[in-house]
Amino acid sequence: MAVVLDSYVKRCAAALEEFAGQEACGALGIRDNVRGLLGTLARIDAVVSHEERRRVLSSRVDAWVVLLKDVMYEVDDVLDVCAAEGAKILADDHPPAPKVRCAFMFSCFRYSGPQKFHHEIGFTIRDIDIRLREIEDEMPPLPAAGASPRPGGARRDWFTSEMSKSCHDDVVKPRAAVGTQVHKSVAGLVPRLLREGKKKVDVFAVVGAVGIGKTTLAREIFTDERMTENFPICVWVKMSKDLSEAAFLKKIIAGAGVNAGDTENKEDLLGLLSSALSKRFLIVLDDLDSPGIWDDLLKDPLGDGVARGRILVTTRDEEVAAGLKAVVHRVDKMDAENSWALLHEQVFLESDSEEVQALEDVGMKIAEKCEGHPLAIKVIAGVLRSRGTSKAEWEMVLKSDAWSMRPLLQQVPQALYLSYVDLPSELKECFLHSSLYPEDCPVRRFDLVRHWIAEGLVKPRENKELEESAEEYYLELIGRNLLQPDPDNLDQCWMTHDLLRSLARFLITDESILIDGQERSSMGSLSSLSKPRHLALCNMENSLEDPISVKQQMSLRSLMLFNSPNVRVIDNLLLESATCLRVLDLSNTAIEALPKSVGTLRHLRYLNLDGTQLSDLPSSVGFLVNLQTLSLEGCQRLQKLPWSISELQELRSLCLEGTSLRYVPKGVGELKHLNHLSGLIIGQDNNDPEGCDLIHLRAMSELRYLQIERLDRATSGASALANKPFLKVLHLSEQAALIEEEENDEDKKCSVD
Repeated sequence: MAVVLDSYVKRCAAALEEFAGQEACGALGIRDNVRGLLGTLARIDAVVSHEERRRVLSSRVDAWVVLLKDVMYEVDDVLDVCAAEGAKILADDHPPAPKVRCAFMFSCFRYSGPQKFHHEIGFTIRDIDIRLREIEDEMPPLPAAGASPRPGGARRDWFTSEMSKSCHDDVVKPRAAVGTQVHKSVAGLVPRLLREGKKKVDVFAVVGAVGIGKTTLAREIFTDERMTENFPICVWVKMSKDLSEAAFLKKIIAGAGVNAGDTENKEDLLGLLSSALSKRFLIVLDDLDSPGIWDDLLKDPLGDGVARGRILVTTRDEEVAAGLKAVVHRVDKMDAENSWALLHEQVFLESDSEEVQALEDVGMKIAEKCEGHPLAIKVIAGVLRSRGTSKAEWEMVLKSDAWSMRPLLQQVPQALYLSYVDLPSELKECFLHSSLYPEDCPVRRFDLVRHWIAEGLVKPRENKELEESAEEYYLELIGRNLLQPDPDNLDQCWMTHDLLRSLARFLITDESILIDGQERSSMGSLSSLSKPRHLALCNMENSLEDPISVKQQMSLRSLMLFNSPNVRVIDNLLLESATCLRVLDLSNTAIEALPKSVGTLRHLRYLNLDGTQLSDLPSSVGFLVNLQTLSLEGCQRLQKLPWSISELQELRSLCLEGTSLRYVPKGVGELKHLNHLSGLIIGQDNNDPEGCDLIHLRAMSELRYLQIERLDRATSGASALANKPFLKVLHLSEQAALIEEEENDEDKKCSVD
């Protein structure tokens, strides 16, 4: 279910329609084949659009759906190959190069002259058309004309300017918890936490069911002014199964303002912890599932320390609280009054107009269906915010058949299913893909929206950049309380709750593999997934060699590494096998070199190498003709870029900040689709007179964000920056970031918004 089928079919059909009208299609001699395929897709799209809501509500996976998804992925891959080869013929007037391979489809292609190549492309398209017609015969028929639509099936324009402003406000200032129950709990717990007891360290536990509001209550206590005034050291630790003992101790030590460096030894860290907590402290352990952490790691160093403190844990397990010998506060479900108060605040903030008052009756009924779960109320509030103040729209939510759908997972309130079902197809896919990121790592907004674009999830809109549309998707998911901004860094976000992540990951299990290097037993069930599309790897060690079978690698569209700073080598065979990749994220690893075979990833759109140990890039990156994002931020050993970078004509984002580059090839100025360029080194290096100067930026009229370094080496005037009608942010610096750090010079920057 990872691919939302109606959205994917429409995207492929739109791309085919566009390609059919291009010269490249005519150059390949396949226009009739493409038109025939379009006709078949149009009929299939009508059925898929009608069936999609039923499939989501029933969680049923029909045989024809599986077959259709596989074929649609092939259509997407064929389009890439056709567009690239057609453009090559038009540009160079010579036969296609034999480098083109498309995993399971084009591995049989061998260059034997343009006519045979055109014939094989045409044959492949006709074969796809035949298979689609066979699948069409297995699909349910469309209902008779005039049949009434399903309740709740109609959708409106899902994004409005009012919603956009409201969502933007949520990013800047997230909505606070409300309700007398929360206020009463805070009022009762804070004095108890402040009161001095006989013990040096007292432990308190907030206990309750999943999604009941434990974390919300703990956060309210953590940020209470009385707590921050009385506890100079306040540390919040989000517990997870991926959090090692060393990482756990380092989080607390860092929160106390001490740098643990590269220390991994447990005894050393325990000693450092004892000395770091030199003042009164409050440590929150959110979502603790075992009491052993107290006896094994915290009891002795905190007891031996000089300062008194408090430990506040949230847990769904009464036995955990008992094992900690904690003072227990139980969180109960919200009553009807508080449920409506939370729903009202989440939808309308402080508004109490007559229009809003008219919605109270239906609003209270909707709140009642949430059964006192704060998380359920918040996500339903997100649905209602998208419906405005129309009572008829609210009645549709109240009567939605999603309330009565069969539960897919225990403990997941029906409101969460409804919030997913209500999403437009594009947002369903974006939400599902967001769950591929690990729970203990915030997701950078910049990376997430470009990941969506690379996967083709963002629908092109007239007079709007893809990045702008993707930002609107991001804001909409925040407005619906499915994503939430990181309170410490608004350019990052989290999945709002573990229950939402569990739901999303359940919905993508048919296409995605998530492997934790510390739990290799998870590999046991991987053989059942014959064509995984997404692979996320966490806590991997040393080298990345065959995490899944070669056959499985052939169908991958995204490969991402997380929390794997020790990975130094990526296997050449892996890249040679995974030729359908759209997304490759190797950021914050110790990788020192990319295999030359990276150039075979002709479908690749997103390549993130931030924080790696690369000293250069292979010239074969120039073959990545579809690459849209190349990120090299923080690659401190990177000293040069290949001249072939000028071949990346589809590149939209190039991030070079924090590298050791001495110059950037002037061919970067030929990348006319660039809208984000950071860390651009201006001028020439002593060893090469071909560095990029301001004058080379004249043709880059699409730029929205531009950061320039070593402006002191510019030989041309600032007039070269005049043709930038869309530029929103401009940073100018006389010296590169690393050079400034070394020479301790003051950075001279200006910002234009």
